Amino acid sequence: MNQRTMFVNLNSVVLIILVVASLTSPAAFAQKEPTFAPPKPIGQQSTEKRVRVDRPKTAPRAINNDAVGGPQQDPMAPRVVAPNLAQNEPVVLRAEAYAGQPYGVGKFTFRLQSGDEMVDRTDAIVVGESENRILYPVVSHSAFQSFVQNLTGKEEMAPTSVHTVWFLFKGETPLQMSIEGTDGVTFELPVEFVRPRQFDRRVKQWWDSFNRVANEQIDSGDYPPMVQAYLKALVGKRFGLAPAAPKERNPDPLLQTFELMFDVESLRAETIESAMLRGIPNLPVDRPLPESIRWSPVVVKNLPRAVNVEPIARCVPEECFYLRFGTWGNQLWLQRLLEEFGGDLSRMIQVRGFKYRIQSKFLDQLAIQSTEWDQLFGGRLIDDVAVIGMDTYFDSGSAVGVMLHAKNSKALKQNLMQKRAAFAKQNAEIGATIREIVEGDDTIYFLSTPDNRYRSFYAVSGDCHLVTTSLVVARRFLEAGRGVGSLADSEEYLYARFNLPLERDDTVFIYLSTRFFQQLLSPQYQIELRRRNRITTDMMLYELARLAALNEQSSDLSTEGMITAGYLPEGFGYRPDGGTFETKGDFWVDSIRGRRGFFAPIPDLPLQQVTAEEETWFADRAQFFTESIKSLDPMFIAIKRYELKDNVERIVFDARLAPFGEEKYGWLIGMLGPPLMREVNTMPGDIATFQASMRGGTLNRDVPPHQVFAGVQDQLDPSVDLQPTTFLRTMRMLKETPGYLGSWPTPGYTNWMPALGGQPDIYGYTYSRLLKLWRLQWDSFSVLSFDQARLESLKPHLKIIDSERPAQIRLQVGDLSSSNLQGWANSVNYRRAWQTSIANVQLLNLLIQQFRVEPEAAKLIVERMMDVELICSLGGQYQLSQIPSGRRLWESTQWPSFADPELPPGHIAPFLTWFRGLQLEVTKAETQFSVHGFLDIHREVGDGPELPSFDLFKGFSNLFNGDKGPEGE
Repeated sequence: MNQRTMFVNLNSVVLIILVVASLTSPAAFAQKEPTFAPPKPIGQQSTEKRVRVDRPKTAPRAINNDAVGGPQQDPMAPRVVAPNLAQNEPVVLRAEAYAGQPYGVGKFTFRLQSGDEMVDRTDAIVVGESENRILYPVVSHSAFQSFVQNLTGKEEMAPTSVHTVWFLFKGETPLQMSIEGTDGVTFELPVEFVRPRQFDRRVKQWWDSFNRVANEQIDSGDYPPMVQAYLKALVGKRFGLAPAAPKERNPDPLLQTFELMFDVESLRAETIESAMLRGIPNLPVDRPLPESIRWSPVVVKNLPRAVNVEPIARCVPEECFYLRFGTWGNQLWLQRLLEEFGGDLSRMIQVRGFKYRIQSKFLDQLAIQSTEWDQLFGGRLIDDVAVIGMDTYFDSGSAVGVMLHAKNSKALKQNLMQKRAAFAKQNAEIGATIREIVEGDDTIYFLSTPDNRYRSFYAVSGDCHLVTTSLVVARRFLEAGRGVGSLADSEEYLYARFNLPLERDDTVFIYLSTRFFQQLLSPQYQIELRRRNRITTDMMLYELARLAALNEQSSDLSTEGMITAGYLPEGFGYRPDGGTFETKGDFWVDSIRGRRGFFAPIPDLPLQQVTAEEETWFADRAQFFTESIKSLDPMFIAIKRYELKDNVERIVFDARLAPFGEEKYGWLIGMLGPPLMREVNTMPGDIATFQASMRGGTLNRDVPPHQVFAGVQDQLDPSVDLQPTTFLRTMRMLKETPGYLGSWPTPGYTNWMPALGGQPDIYGYTYSRLLKLWRLQWDSFSVLSFDQARLESLKPHLKIIDSERPAQIRLQVGDLSSSNLQGWANSVNYRRAWQTSIANVQLLNLLIQQFRVEPEAAKLIVERMMDVELICSLGGQYQLSQIPSGRRLWESTQWPSFADPELPPGHIAPFLTWFRGLQLEVTKAETQFSVHGFLDIHREVGDGPELPSFDLFKGFSNLFNGDKGPEGE
């Protein structure tokens, strides 16, 4: 049987299955007591299907919601966009509606016109009814079309393909429907009466479509899925269509602890879903604070008697993280590097569609304002600079501070006191005050506002000065200065300084103590983090509930009324600590913690009692860590800058986890094999190479130790499609990447690839028609590539060579900005940035469609709800554009044509503007786990004093095959 016949038969089988499924009422759904019920026909109402389609003579009527968000100012003046076609209204193909109680269910299929690509991609299709009778519409391609799309390789549905809309509606009279793309069309849709089983099947189809589209949006990961999580829980629970409880989360206590500590978005979405379906229990707060985890002590052996320690470390509490700059110039270097990337170093690499409204929140909260005069004067007064803190929750409110070691302590104190007094006077209208807190022989000066927007404690101990957000940190700073729990007296810190001596004169030195990690896992921190997650989630829940209530024209918008109507969960508003929250202007304020984004630090919120549920929750985690992790190791990182040429800096880094016990980290590094003094020779012309020592881990313990190696060659870049990424496009991008992946001396994990386990031919090749992937087995090497010619070229170079140092992982990347892959990297980055930019508008359109929010208000609502600023990752500005039909759509000023996108001339991926090379090595020894290497970055203007030449640094071989830069040892 040839492939064409197999394809036709397979399509036929699938078509038969789908037809049968569409005619069958699912038994599981029929067994439930449906909340929906079809009414009995009244009189002789006709069931004839009639669809009367009219093109609107005037612009479609805008759906108004004056109560949402209050009066709004238009952020952008309307911009009229020329129509793509003279008549561009959607074509309605079929429509049906079935009466029911409390809601009926309807469906229609339609086709957009050529020129509606932007509307389609940004989910800007709007389904409406003249009297606002429809609710919760969902627009999607049919399941059959999606199946054919994946089966045939036709990766994107054109806007002219068929779309399906399912929706609920009120009443039994004919619906005056509208569907709007670039243009709009209205039509009358009669309401039919059907038997209960037929009606149940229609409801099930609507619910399946609603969930499928919501899950697709959640899985895309381009924006936080809070809206979808709320809608699924709200609609499902109210109509009896959702399970009694949300899906079970991963029970791994370690994973759940990390999710809480890093405030991952999926956790907040799950919290919303859980609250809506289960309610919020009102439990008494009658249990004492649980005991801390019983950690085993970290023992430091063979510590030398004399280890040099910098003076500023003598005032650092041992439970604080410690980031030391050493000089004022080093601090300025990091500050200017941050400014180059909008205050967020993660934007150097990561494509993001939002940023937090106020960058460097802790500096703002500390009331530290930097000017050129301050920088020059600070360098004269300050001998050493450090940042310390008990946590790094900068986005919500951290316990962090800036330490200064003064050259002239009296002059520095006078300078800081004058500036703080001037700041309080300038902000007196918002309640800024300064008061003194006496601590024995010391005084702490507290500058603050009632909402914690400014919260700045200032204390002095000898020549050390501290400005911090936390009263507890200020008190511990004074105690450490008196010799109580000082970092400089800690054996762990002395061990770190012995390994990375002070004489290295590092640009940045970072130390994370065992006590710091233990504190983050203390009952006070863990339970308060959980309560904070609940608070911010409730703020989002209230926003969403109000939108839903307004959309359904509810007359009672009080908290109690929305709980009764099901818009808010049972028990909403309960706080174990008795706090409340409210809006003030465009931001939320918690009565105990202060303004959202500037919460009082966790150490300053004493936790005395907890609920029984909180006690049990923490006890489970304490038991896991006591039995599985037992102890935590300190981590220290050193960064040193060197000068190359052409404004390129080489940043050498050395990170270590020590003393190190491998048994505690098997879950993380269990697949790493032993350190290797040999590596696989790579192909000439590779721009990036990767090598790793591997063994069977938790996934497969039977895999023997082997080396994995990979390379990407500096070849001419292939053309890259700028359409959105799908699984098939991702596979195509992998095929276009000029690279290879292999293992030695056993096939190792390459044996996991399907359809490649057959006997190789006489030349050593095996081919997978499924993946269009080649495999070469040659002299104990097993290598994969999508290009057989590449494997053939690699053959003569496959051999084992000696390495300079033992390591488990080695990574080298050359300068992509001057390589043949530059265009390919630009295209891949542009496509990802474009999709991220589109995702923000999809979120705005989700609110507009599901809650009938005015377009002008949508952006303001999202930014307040998420406490972020939406930004276009292509560097454009979001604005409202008016199309010929009169509707206003959100778009970016930097979007390309959706019909035929092209890479803009001169576009450069952000990371290509600064990235000039990387070398990295990971080594797991008996007592240490280390990561060291260097990163080359291009700077527009050099910072600070003259840098040492990299010729003075010994430790790494040259990254660029000896033709650029110095030779290391």
